[in-house]
Amino acid sequence: MSKRTALKTVLWVFVLASAVMIFMFSAQDATASNDTSGSFIRFVFGLFPGFRRMSLAAQDGLVESVMFIVRKCAHFCIYAFLGFWLMHLVRQYRKERALLMTVVFSMAYAVTDEIHQYFVPGRTCQLRDVCIDTLGALTGALVALLFAVIWQKLRKLHGGVV
Repeated sequence: MSKRTALKTVLWVFVLASAVMIFMFSAQDATASNDTSGSFIRFVFGLFPGFRRMSLAAQDGLVESVMFIVRKCAHFCIYAFLGFWLMHLVRQYRKERALLMTVVFSMAYAVTDEIHQYFVPGRTCQLRDVCIDTLGALTGALVALLFAVIWQKLRKLHGGVV
């Protein structure tokens, strides 16, 4: 197997793993999804002694107050990973219009993801989430493009040995 074929295979695995992870989070019903977000927030806040000294009711209130923003950041981040890996993968096949293809595919996946959530108990289908997901994928794709440009410059600088 050539290095290029191996790279394509690894990138396909990362893209598919990202898509599967998104699907699995979307398949959680509202209670499980809230529990996942709440557990993450409690873990992060638990790193600070002041949070651990708060009453349980105060902790619950604080967790609830940041739940929305954490959930939207999670949408953005998970799609940024998808966009990052997808951009690298698309560039292996076609460099021209790779950014456009990556963003269009990611947006299409975000739409299907939101439609999927419509059928999950307690979850909703929201255009706002499609926009956040697409922006996350665009950001991940731009970071991937930046990495590719830096990598190419380093290779050129070092005579192709990087």
